Amino acid sequence: MYLDYAATTPIHPSVLETMFAVMEQEFGNPSSVHRFGRKARYILDSAKVTLATSIGAKENEIIMTSGGSESNNLAIFGVINQLPRNAGKHIITTQIEHASVKEAMSYLETQGFEVTYLAAQADGSICLDVLQQAIRPDTVLLSIMMVNNETGAIMPIKEINALIRKHHPTMIFHTDAVQAYETQNIDVTELGVDLLSTSAHKISGPKGIGFLFKRQGCKIESLVKGGEQEENNRAGTENIAGIAGFAYAVKIMQQPENNVVPHIQALRNTFLRGIAGQVAFEVNGSNTNKAPHILNIWFPGIPSNLLVPHLDLAGIAISAGSACSSGSVQLSHVLVSMFGPENPRNTESVRISFGPDLTIADIENATKILVKTILKIQDLLQKEVSL
Repeated sequence: MYLDYAATTPIHPSVLETMFAVMEQEFGNPSSVHRFGRKARYILDSAKVTLATSIGAKENEIIMTSGGSESNNLAIFGVINQLPRNAGKHIITTQIEHASVKEAMSYLETQGFEVTYLAAQADGSICLDVLQQAIRPDTVLLSIMMVNNETGAIMPIKEINALIRKHHPTMIFHTDAVQAYETQNIDVTELGVDLLSTSAHKISGPKGIGFLFKRQGCKIESLVKGGEQEENNRAGTENIAGIAGFAYAVKIMQQPENNVVPHIQALRNTFLRGIAGQVAFEVNGSNTNKAPHILNIWFPGIPSNLLVPHLDLAGIAISAGSACSSGSVQLSHVLVSMFGPENPRNTESVRISFGPDLTIADIENATKILVKTILKIQDLLQKEVSL
């Protein structure tokens, strides 16, 4: 049973059909002026309308990318690379960002920029007062994710925007909305952000495609040279099949009958009820102010590097952190920021994430397997100690 939807989602069958049809029938280059190119251009333009509408943006504010990581890099480096020489050198982000933001910031520090990393509070959020104190006259960019990919904590993006516009109206504000796109209402006008990143494979779309929203008037420099595609913001022939699949996944997501939030909340509640009283656990972060599809849980005394493979053998797929770091021996930088480097939660926590095609019966079965597996690991660890 797959319980790692925050890492990626199964592609919707109708999305696959749409992509196959485009690959077979509409193979033209959208930059070509003949009828084959015009047909591809129509698919591209129509998809951008769908994507823009999903976040309350305009069609010309959508830049197609290869996914969330590229969108984040294009937002950050695109802004920095076009700054005048006399611009400020200070950036603000958080300690709990996705690696595609975190590592971009680390690189910029080697290029003479000063980066302030805001720590997470124990509930997974950031303190607005600390953010306000961090803003300086030379701050040029703020990048804060909308929903954390490990804990599901929701950041107050609208309130952050109001704060920075009051003190520093020219600062560029970017948010990584990859984990927010399916379960949170996103309106870029209401949020006030200048740049916003998404990815298709988190909403039952294809991998390798995403978009960056860039508000009109916000300037960025293309990171890929060699073409005028995407209004000179990203060179390269567009992935028309992937873009068509992305747009179709968004259309499915936007249908009222496909509102996944109530069902996913029910799955989450069923999971917590299923393990309550059976094993010791605590939810990491707030149990309320978070996206419903991500559940980060501490099982005291149960190392995550034992629990994850044991559950895999039992037929349950979960994660010990984000998909970009779960194969690493490093501690979760998110949990370290929340609880400190020495807290046992850092090595005894797992991420369980839910999707709309799971049933209540699936989750009830999963909790039984989880409890049985934890009790088995406890028994093994006790036997090791007795030896």
